[in-house]
Formats: sequence, structure tokens, C-alpha cells
Amino acid sequence: MTAPAVLDDPLTQAVVERLTRPDYPAFEAQLRSSGYCAQPVRLQGRVEVCDGHGHRRQVWTTDSEPDGLLRKACGNRREAVCGPCAERYRGDAWQLIVAGLRGGKGIPESVIGHPAVFATLTAPGFGPVHAHLLGPDGTPLRCRPRRDRPVCQHGNALSCSRIHGPDDPCLGEPLCPDCFDYDGAVIWNNLLGELWRRTMIHLPRRMAKLAGMTQKRLHELVRVSYVKVAEYQHRGLVHLHALVRLDKRMPAYRADELRAPAKRFTVQVLEHALRAAVAHVSVKVPDELGAGTIGWGKQLDVEQLCTDEQQRPRRAGYLAKYTTKSTEQAGGLLRRITHAEVEHVSVSEHNRRYLKTGFTLDDRVTAAIAADPLPAPPPSPPRPAPATFEDPNDLALRIARAMSTDERVTVRTHLGAEYVGRIVRRTPDGFMLDTGAVVAVAEVRAITAAPLQPPKRDKRDRRLAACAHTYGHRGHCLTKSRHYSVRFKDLRQAREQHVHEQLLTNGDQTQRDLAELAPEQRIGSFEFVGVGHLTTADALLAAQAAARAREHRELARQALYDHHNRRREDRCETPQDHPRPA
Repeated sequence: MTAPAVLDDPLTQAVVERLTRPDYPAFEAQLRSSGYCAQPVRLQGRVEVCDGHGHRRQVWTTDSEPDGLLRKACGNRREAVCGPCAERYRGDAWQLIVAGLRGGKGIPESVIGHPAVFATLTAPGFGPVHAHLLGPDGTPLRCRPRRDRPVCQHGNALSCSRIHGPDDPCLGEPLCPDCFDYDGAVIWNNLLGELWRRTMIHLPRRMAKLAGMTQKRLHELVRVSYVKVAEYQHRGLVHLHALVRLDKRMPAYRADELRAPAKRFTVQVLEHALRAAVAHVSVKVPDELGAGTIGWGKQLDVEQLCTDEQQRPRRAGYLAKYTTKSTEQAGGLLRRITHAEVEHVSVSEHNRRYLKTGFTLDDRVTAAIAADPLPAPPPSPPRPAPATFEDPNDLALRIARAMSTDERVTVRTHLGAEYVGRIVRRTPDGFMLDTGAVVAVAEVRAITAAPLQPPKRDKRDRRLAACAHTYGHRGHCLTKSRHYSVRFKDLRQAREQHVHEQLLTNGDQTQRDLAELAPEQRIGSFEFVGVGHLTTADALLAAQAAARAREHRELARQALYDHHNRRREDRCETPQDHPRPA
């Protein structure tokens, strides 16, 4: 019997060719360092080292790498675009959310005792749509059964006796597209951020009323912290999942400390205040968009969070799941489009009308702004001359002048680094910028005026055309208050520090030499080449490696969970009585 020719497939041949290349270990290392990204950014360039006297020496180049490229993770949070990068973002989001519920990552564990609620706030109705309904026992129900079978003014039936599945493509579609208020839906999405801000302003006011004290006194005692995640419904409207927590108000010099509020501020008070704030808050619609007001929908779910060790992580996981979702849940697009592309993109007619409405409303706002433009800004004052290290006195005067006038400056150092910002204070040997950078005067080569910033955008511009693909929603998927928990920046810096320590411990000699240098001494010069894998075989190998890495993480997580459970069971066992010595 003749053996089948398994290498006749072009994809299989390409995979075997990549696996048998001598540089495959380096290619696999690049995939691993990029997190097995599905859409890696391809770069070409080099890394040079500066010796402090202006002399540079090349220590690494992409010419010696597989395909002459460096593959970097795209970092896209959307699971529909890049699964591995979205999984990392979801993990970071879970750490950020759960730290504010039970502590960790620099947050004290006592935060688990703070009053907290999990709330879901929805949008009002803008027209009847097809829905997937379930009864109290989980039995599927008919969509919109009506005995009289009403008909709208456009001749379309306003009833539906079908039972829709969770994946039915008609979910969210209006029963009558002409009756559905697309203008109101896009405007509501666009003003959602302002509606939430007003809700957080009204919440302490309602708490003060329930507690029988003035708002000023409550402000001195309690601070509201929150984290919220936006989720798109099938009908194209956004609703919010939020975790709201109460903290004790601390003095300004101890604002970063987290303490539990007074006992009279219970979770029941927080729930009642939140329900009252949601019921009464409203936002005025700009005149350019038709005036009127908007508010929250009637459906509001508020769950009190207890100190259960399992409940809070589950809620954190629920929120983190939606941080990697976007308009694909409603059948929308994942990128911005122009007005000319609306008729050519592959979306349903329901979503196409959303896109058209966004551009139509943007044209209306643009016309209103053009009819009543803002006054021209005053001319900018003359820009000061640059100061260099060749004249130390002039350099000191330039620093003092920039501090006194709050001027944005560009600071260039002898090592080639460049900082842009405002000088906020002096240090023993230099100064600090508002960006957090600390620069020694001895390192400064020149201080010049920063490039002029573009004119500020008119606040009446709601950016409806730029956000047409998100149905008008302008906010990020995840936002939090300042004192709720750690930042994404903190988590990424911790990961970067871990990688730096691994390079110092397990890297080769070149990697260790680069890791031991100060950041100012490492100069990288890279140029963009493209996005994505070069071949389908490379994409297949990356996907398979990502699946194996995901499986290993799940096994390790399960083993760690079993280990902690065994330790908990051992602690709970009653110790045996040992006979006392005579």
C-alpha cells in the first residue's frame, strides 16, 4: 500500500518549511515574547548604546532575526481582533477590578469590608425590538406575543410570536425600522458619559438626605469609588455594569489610604441612594441635537456584595469579560469609517441606519457650529530664545522663567533623551516636570519652547462622525475613579519589572548587558513595516502555540486552586488529642 502524500497541501509544506529552518528557535522566541499575538506589529531597526560622551555603538539589529523583523504584540483589547492580546488585557482588568473588592496589588485586604454594590444600568426604550426572553425557571418565552396583533402607522406588525434563540441574527432588530428612534438612540449613547457623571454627583446628595445630614458634612465623611464597564446590547444601545464602593474620606495628605466608612453608612444606604439617584438624574440634550433631556431606563438591577470570598471575584470576572467586547455583539464594526463607506460595509440594515444617523447628526452639529463660531483666541506671546549648557547662568534663568510662567518646554539631554512638559518644582540637582520626569541640570543640553499645541476642539462638537462605528458612544469600555484600585499602568510596570529581572537572571550575555544599562543609555531606532504574520503558516503556528500556552495556564491555575483548597481543608480539620505524658 502506498503511503498518502501528506505534504501535498501547500499549508502543510509551508509549516514544515518553517519548522525545519535553522532560525526556528529564534522565531518561536519572538512569538513567545509577543504573547503569540495574532496580529503582530512588524518592525525593523536597531538598538544602540551611548557611552555618555555622544558616541554610539550598535549592539543589536533586526538583520540577524528571522525574516529580518521584530514582532511586537499589537495590544488590541478586542477579542474579535486578537485573542491573545485580549486575554492579557482581560487578565489585567480582572486584577484591577478584584483588587478594589478584596485587596491586593497594593490595596489593603480590609477593603473587603467596605460597603459595595454591583449595579446594572440600562438604556430606555427607543422602539420595540426582537428579544431573547426567558421565564423565571429558564424556559424560553415568545418574543412579543399580542392577541390583537397591533400594526404601526407604517403597516408593520408590532407583535412577534416566535421564540428566538440566543444566537438568532434578528435579535435587536426593530419590529418597525421607521418607528425606531435612531436619533434618540445615538444621542443617548453619545451622552452616556455625562449621564454617569451626573449620577455620581447625585449619589452623595441622596446619601446625605438618607443619613439626615448636609452634603458638606457627608463629603467630609464618605468618598464614593467605582469601576464601570460598558456592554453593547443587541439593539445597539450601551448599558453599564458598575461596582460602587464607599470609603472613608481621608485628609488630602493621606488621600491614598483606604479606610472603611462609619458604620451608619451601610450597604443598604448605598443601594437606596443609588436607586434614587438613577431614578431622578437627567442630562440636557444640546440644542444642536434637538434639545430635551435623557435619563436611565426602567430596568435597574442592584446587588449588595457581602464579604464572601467567592462572590466578589465572580463579579470581577463578569466585568472583565466585557472589557474585550465591542460593537461586534450588536453586529457592528471594529474600525472607524467614512461617510462614503457606509453603503459598502457588510452590516445589517439596522446597523447601517445607526451609521447613517451618526453622520447625519454630525453634519447638523457642524452646521450649527459654523453658524455660531467661537471667538478667535488671542495671539500667542513671543517665544523665549533657547538656552544651552554652554551658558549655565542663562540655563538657570530659563528654568526659573519657565516655572514662573507655567510654560511648556522641551528639554534635551546629552544622552539624546527628550522631555516635553511644564517644570513644576526644583530638586537638589535639577528639576521635575509635570509628567513625572526628573532631570539633573548637569544632564541638560538645551531647553527650548515646546511645539505649539493645536487649537482646542469646540466643546459643542460631539465627535459623532468619528464615533459612528460605535453608534455614538465616546467613552472607553472600562473606567474607574482615582482611588478605587490600581491602574493599568501599575500592572504593566510590574510586568515590565518582572521581565527585566528575568533578563538579568536567565538572559544571554547581550540581554544582560542591555538590561543593566540605564534607559537613557539604550537608544532604539525602529520603523514600521506592517501588521500581521507574513504567511498563513506563521499564523497557524502562532495560534497553535497560543492554544498550548492557554491550556498550560489553565492547568497551572487549577493546580494552584486545588492546592489552596487542600490547605484550607487541612486547617479546618479537628486536631487529634494526644495523650499527655505521665
